[in-house]
Amino acid sequence: MINVPKSFQDYDDDDPDFEKRQARWDFWETLKKLRKDFTEGGRNFDADEFIVWIEEKYGFKLVLNDTGITDDYTVTDEQKYLIFRLKYD
Repeated sequence: MINVPKSFQDYDDDDPDFEKRQARWDFWETLKKLRKDFTEGGRNFDADEFIVWIEEKYGFKLVLNDTGITDDYTVTDEQKYLIFRLKYD
């Protein structure tokens, strides 16, 4: 696994989605926290179950591509998503 330092700028300063690119690091850190909560109590990590768990518990669906989870998502339940934002922001 390659560790990329947080100081690495993976966007251009004139990128129209500049704020989204900056928020990418926070998103991945939040996914790490979610994974920890998911595996709490000795549960083994399974990516498919994790994705379903996030949608059922926190009301958003992760967007996937051929290589796995992307840095995008779709809100499916606004009330659950609000709880997620209050807990993890």
